[in-house]
Amino acid sequence: MQEATVEETLSQVPETEQKPVVKKRKRRPRKFFKSRKFRRNLFVISMLAYPVLQFVIMWAFVNVDSIIMTFQRYDPIEGWRFVGFQNYANWFERFRLDPAFKIMFVNSALHSVVGMFIIFPICLIVSYFLCRKIPASGFFRVLFYLPSIIPLVVLALGFSNMIKVDGLLGKLYEGFNAQAPDLLVPPKVRWTIFGFTIWAGIGGNLLLLSGTIKRVPTEVLESARLDGVGTFGELFKIIIPMIWPTLVTLFIMSMMGIFTVVFQPLFLTDKLMDETMTLGLWIFNQATDKSGSVQAATLGIMTTVVVAPIILLTRWGLDKMFANINY
Repeated sequence: MQEATVEETLSQVPETEQKPVVKKRKRRPRKFFKSRKFRRNLFVISMLAYPVLQFVIMWAFVNVDSIIMTFQRYDPIEGWRFVGFQNYANWFERFRLDPAFKIMFVNSALHSVVGMFIIFPICLIVSYFLCRKIPASGFFRVLFYLPSIIPLVVLALGFSNMIKVDGLLGKLYEGFNAQAPDLLVPPKVRWTIFGFTIWAGIGGNLLLLSGTIKRVPTEVLESARLDGVGTFGELFKIIIPMIWPTLVTLFIMSMMGIFTVVFQPLFLTDKLMDETMTLGLWIFNQATDKSGSVQAATLGIMTTVVVAPIILLTRWGLDKMFANINY
């Protein structure tokens, strides 16, 4: 008797004893897009897309393009052409022959010094006393912070009109039968701009330092007062060491005043003068022209090469002064 085939054998088995064949369903793409993992990854990518694109376009592309530009020269007929280190050599020659560029660097360096050793200490001391709840502390906080929320052009216009010979200052001098000095002409205009920078630059740091000082635990301050620590002892022995990382960051930002002082001289004087020219203002004026943008990029790269190591070394030294305290 011939052996039955597999199909015939299965056909003889009762239907109740046969195991149903389960077909595997293909995973639909729609379910993947509705999954929790996909939605989480989509959210993370969406949140990171903007800062990554901003970094690539506004920082990486701009800086790489500026570096490449320093090795080129623009000609109206031939267009862009490679010139090697000729632009850098031209700048060294300018520094040697033109005293106006020396004055420009001196002004920029002085603005950085003003930010580090005048504006920054004033902000620290004022913030400390405002946090001690002195009488009318809220009024003084608004008074100091008000210049920071007013547009710079409006602030500079009001300041210049106040100190002009025919302004408020001139009226005060007339009351004493005296002639008001013109503070917007050389050589006084340089110190006028420094005074305006100090007045307008206190508010921003004041707000940051006030918030940082308020985070210091009150238990620590009360314990120090019970031990007989005075006002300045509390500031220099407790407050400053505990908020040292924030102070270091703000101090480094103050050093960047060598690059960031741009519109203060322009808005106060309504004209460009060698006595008030700064590095940032000169680069701003040259950036609108193709040939001028090459010189501006070259100057910016040269200054960065000199200033960046100084800033990094300063940051390293300040970080070593106090240990990082978590509270």
